[in-house]
Amino acid sequence: MVEKRRHHFHMSGVKSGIIEFVLGHKGRIGEPFIRRSLQEKYGEIDQATVNRHLHDLQKIGCLDWTPPSKKTTRANRWSITTLKQLENIRQHFPDIQLNRYEKSLEIVIRYHIRYISPVIYMIFRVQLLLSTSFFDLCIKNDSETLYAKASEIYRFGKGFEADILIQSYINDIYAKLTNTIFKNTNFLLSVWNKRIPHWLKINIQSDPSEYLQTFSLSKELFQDILTEMAHKSEEVKEELIGRKLMKLLSLRISHEAFRTSFQEIADEKELPRKALELDFDIADDVFNKILEEDPQELYHKIVEINNHELKMQDNSPFIIFEHCFENDILNDTASQEEKEFLKRKKSSVQKNKDGIISYDEWYIKSKRDASGDTMSEYTIYDNLYDEYLNKYMIPYLEAS
Repeated sequence: MVEKRRHHFHMSGVKSGIIEFVLGHKGRIGEPFIRRSLQEKYGEIDQATVNRHLHDLQKIGCLDWTPPSKKTTRANRWSITTLKQLENIRQHFPDIQLNRYEKSLEIVIRYHIRYISPVIYMIFRVQLLLSTSFFDLCIKNDSETLYAKASEIYRFGKGFEADILIQSYINDIYAKLTNTIFKNTNFLLSVWNKRIPHWLKINIQSDPSEYLQTFSLSKELFQDILTEMAHKSEEVKEELIGRKLMKLLSLRISHEAFRTSFQEIADEKELPRKALELDFDIADDVFNKILEEDPQELYHKIVEINNHELKMQDNSPFIIFEHCFENDILNDTASQEEKEFLKRKKSSVQKNKDGIISYDEWYIKSKRDASGDTMSEYTIYDNLYDEYLNKYMIPYLEAS
């Protein structure tokens, strides 16, 4: 009997029922509540059997267990809280429709789009809901991997020409900084001598000239810095946004150039605040040096680089979703609802004053426009995402 139960372990209807019950309720669920539900569904089932099933699921990484506590309850409590648990459930119980449960969607969304706007949150939720392959990709990969994949698909696809232009801007700025800052040992040394007071130079790197002669900032690190400093702003003037971005870039350059000396000040002299102040002071000098020639051109290029990065962040869910849909077509696994959704979305192209734009771009802009739906001037407003969310979501049960 034991061997037979082990053989049919993954096909256990009771275990599937437990997982579906936990997925359908908010928060952590008390074990007695789970037992009553199983008794209603499967007939008489004793406490020891339920407890064994629950701990079996915990052992294979499908459930999260919270032991009894005097402050909360005397009963074990169970939940599903991580991507890894969802991945394990998919492996052991492939028939469970994970992407139709609010709890599953919240876990994936919370992990992947913690810092993205509510409108992207809504779109991402519907995409997870409609596409099982997209959902599975999101539980098996971290955000950085998905973003990198989306970026590469875009760069070799629809965004090929735009990416070529942005890369030329990056190359231009990098070349300018290399000649103006990175290889300009005299400038960096003069900044150091001007900014560091004499009493601080005692027992630290008083003459960093040897280090500065070997200082370099690789192209890869420079591009990483540009990616990290992607900045959203409500300001419409390019110069204002450009100045903010150039200030951030100057701060990173100053920190990279004098990293060793700043660390010595913070550690040996126990003056971390002074090191931070010096970092900002030196950044001002770097900023002014960069802008000695044609600041407007620099502002324009760095704002365009920034906007390109933000566009990639906004569009990466669409890129991966449509890639999954194309794979579903090739594998003959695309559902009718996916096909209908894509058909509706692609036929709902919108217009603005500049001409035709994609539905998704229009939807994002219209939702972000506080004054109302100004983007649908030539078309009837078609809120696909709200419609599909309400149509296909399994009702989110309230735990009693």
